[in-house]
Amino acid sequence: MRSRTQRSVAAIMAAGLIFAACGSDDVADVADDATEAVEEAAEEGEEAAEEAMEEGEEAAEEAMEEGEEAMEEGGAALATEGSVEVAAGTVLNLDECPDDWNPTQGAEGDEIGIGMSLPQSGSLASFGAIGDGMQMYFDYVNENDPIDGKNLTAILVDDGYEAGRTVANVGEMIDSGDVFAFSHIIGTPNNVAARPLTDEACVPQMFNSSGFPLWGDPANFPWTVGNILNYATETEIWCADIVANLGEGSTIAALIMNNDFGTTYLNTLKNSDACASLEIIEEQLHDPAAPDITNEMTTLVGSGADVLVSGTTGAFCPQVVASLSASEWRPTVYNSYTCNNLSAFYAPVAEQIATLGDSAPILANSNKVCGDPTWDGDESIQLIEEVLNDFGDGTTCADGSFSTGVLYGQFVEVIVRNAAAMEGGLNRVNLMAALWNADTTNGNLLGGTLKLDGVNDAYWTEAAQLQRITAGDDGSLTFVGTGEVVDFEGAGGSYEG
Repeated sequence: MRSRTQRSVAAIMAAGLIFAACGSDDVADVADDATEAVEEAAEEGEEAAEEAMEEGEEAAEEAMEEGEEAMEEGGAALATEGSVEVAAGTVLNLDECPDDWNPTQGAEGDEIGIGMSLPQSGSLASFGAIGDGMQMYFDYVNENDPIDGKNLTAILVDDGYEAGRTVANVGEMIDSGDVFAFSHIIGTPNNVAARPLTDEACVPQMFNSSGFPLWGDPANFPWTVGNILNYATETEIWCADIVANLGEGSTIAALIMNNDFGTTYLNTLKNSDACASLEIIEEQLHDPAAPDITNEMTTLVGSGADVLVSGTTGAFCPQVVASLSASEWRPTVYNSYTCNNLSAFYAPVAEQIATLGDSAPILANSNKVCGDPTWDGDESIQLIEEVLNDFGDGTTCADGSFSTGVLYGQFVEVIVRNAAAMEGGLNRVNLMAALWNADTTNGNLLGGTLKLDGVNDAYWTEAAQLQRITAGDDGSLTFVGTGEVVDFEGAGGSYEG
């Protein structure tokens, strides 16, 4: 392009020199030749200019396309002010954050503070070990492969499963400035109560330890993400199994914890098409703070229903087993997935499990359970056992819910690590972008991948297998599958109210 332009200019100059050098007799001929040369040079110059413009436009378009591709690949840093779309339909309105909001608060020094309010006392105190197990895994990460040279630190505070105490805990942790993000706060009512605080403070509320459907709502609550299988999906899995094995018209008795957690099960039983052909003949709601469920279970036993649905958790899980084994009622029993820890909930009632036989509870499990002989020798379970032993002073899978904490710690690690690797480094905006666009696997899960895609796919755990608790001749307990793993990955969409 450049050489053609130079040749055109040279032709024009040559024509002028020829004209000046000739005598008067040859003026007309030379003038004609000169005119032709100038015209040819002009045409050549115009062609060159047009080509230059076309090539320039193409180069500009290519540069724009490359820039757009780089943006799509996450090459450009996300803003930390204004409105930032971190995933499909998921916008962080940062101008609405507090005036002193700092996107790196809680992760600026040598530690990355992860806040967690959980029951370390009360009827659900067994879940307190989850926080300790998470810290054990953080210790493992900090020693072997720290993130950005910083230590992951779990900041654990007891709330006794009381929503009011959860709110106080979360408020104090936000004010302390030590918390970068919250993770795995336990309990549906507790997370419902805490969400307005974390949302207003623009602090991530990751992996709520609850299957409440409302957590899948990034369009309205982009700072909050759920964790375990949606309780509505879990209930529909139960109903499909009941219809397949016992038939339409089967009768149900329901034990329901009287809060948002428990009533999600009951509402789904009453309103889902999957459960429409089944008949609820007895329902008992119980106080989450009650010492036992003896009265409620006595009423349910008297119903004689084909099925017992147990939408409760914690210390009430083994109480269901004990009450059933002491009666002559032998329904098909479905327990909440939140009861899936063998050592914490069922080892104390192993003999009663054996007595119940095929009437022992069935659960929709999403992960391999540490301590279940089924997984002896499994690499992922072996890693959990190694972490518990090395960083928990000899703790084992038989000691309670510590192993669940290791699994939950793994979820936190992968998201924080991915956020730290993004342009702009570790900050709360990148954390939410990494979370709402997550695509990972975990060897402790029974099915598929863990994905999030903003409003297109707002639920984390979407695979499960129905498994019955079974007692061996030696008194050991194991989960035995009663069907195949069902995987709803990507099918859940987002909460639509």
